[in-house]
Amino acid sequence: MDVRAHPVARRLHAIYARHPVIVSAAGTIAVGAALLALGITGLWQNYAIFGPDTALAWHVLILAAAFPVLLLRRRHPIVALGAGTILFTADILLGGTLGMLIVLFDLIYAAAYWAGPRARRMLLGIIAGLVAISFALPVVLGEPVQIVVLFGLQNFAILATPYWWAAAVRQGRELAASEAARADDAQRIAALDRQQAIRDERSRMAQDLHDAIAGDLSAIAIHSEAALSRSPDPARDRAALVAVRAASVEGLEQMRSMIALLRTGDDSPGAPLRLADLPAIVAASEAPVSLVGETPELPTAADQALARIIAESLRNAARHAPGSQVVISFAVDAEAHRVQVRSTGGRPADPAAAGTGHGIHLMRERAERVGGRLEAGPDGDGWLVTVRMPGGAGAAPAGRTPESRGERPEPHGGRPEPHGGRPEPHGGRPEPHGDAGQTPRSHGDAGMPEGAA
Repeated sequence: MDVRAHPVARRLHAIYARHPVIVSAAGTIAVGAALLALGITGLWQNYAIFGPDTALAWHVLILAAAFPVLLLRRRHPIVALGAGTILFTADILLGGTLGMLIVLFDLIYAAAYWAGPRARRMLLGIIAGLVAISFALPVVLGEPVQIVVLFGLQNFAILATPYWWAAAVRQGRELAASEAARADDAQRIAALDRQQAIRDERSRMAQDLHDAIAGDLSAIAIHSEAALSRSPDPARDRAALVAVRAASVEGLEQMRSMIALLRTGDDSPGAPLRLADLPAIVAASEAPVSLVGETPELPTAADQALARIIAESLRNAARHAPGSQVVISFAVDAEAHRVQVRSTGGRPADPAAAGTGHGIHLMRERAERVGGRLEAGPDGDGWLVTVRMPGGAGAAPAGRTPESRGERPEPHGGRPEPHGGRPEPHGGRPEPHGDAGQTPRSHGDAGMPEGAA
């Protein structure tokens, strides 16, 4: 039978929970009174100034006076210990009782547990001094060695044991509080990490959303504005509608793919683009491309970022400056690897194709996140995108020579690997898309000043 389940036990526990100090003090006094009733007195009869019969009433009075002192032991532990020491000394002069010894033990414990660090250090010094005196005094008085050892160990047990016990309990409490604080800190850090992960995921989704449909929406805007700005022509208008429908269907397919991916929660259904996929990226481009130089060896993050930037630049050049010639050149100097995507000779884009600058902003962010820098602007009769990635001449070149340096390589499998964890619904071109339309001689957001109309 579980004693704690008994109604009386539950009632006593409830009383103690409400008034722990009072119940504890009353219990100590009750034990002392019971020991007095059993006649356990005269522990230090050699120091008594009254006989046992006369001293009994004084013992009861001293024990009763110890009750309010015990009530102070938590809020004022040093004051309570001082008052209790006076009562204990008086009890010794009356012969000494075990009840007052228990009271002194409790007061020393409370002082060592509840007092501040400075008070505890003072108390430890006093206890050490009293124990040393208890060993030295019998020697000075010429007592036998047995008496010296017995007297010293007795005082050590009375004074040092409650202090050591309280110190051990207090240390356990402090360790528990420290672990609780550490657990709280870990929870706060985990919450901050989750918030940061959410922010990063939102940023990634914003970039992927731009890559998925911005190019198709740009094509819709270009063709529809071109049709509206000219005089009605059934054949030309029908061709514009066909182009608009194709772009809208393509954007819808990509949006469906992205939504399906988000619903499944799969973070990596396909490998992200790498510079090793450059032949396939070039083969999937609609613009003629020439490669100059060797692709660099870069850390994984920088490699992927550079591959996506190149793919988006090619995408924009083909869509917004059809017929342009694109040259991708790789070079290295003392401080960085330099990659340039230069497009020239394209047909002027429709005036309605004004870009928002968001695409180049995302490209610049990709470069900066891996320690690089991206610049884009007009270059003669075309557009130039320059990316600098850290590394420089100190890093050995990859030694990967494109299969068709100086000319467009043959397709490899018809399309590059999709990236960003989203399957490419339409083969034959990389995933990144340009921004909304652009001005003449511009190549989408990958090739126009940021913030352009």
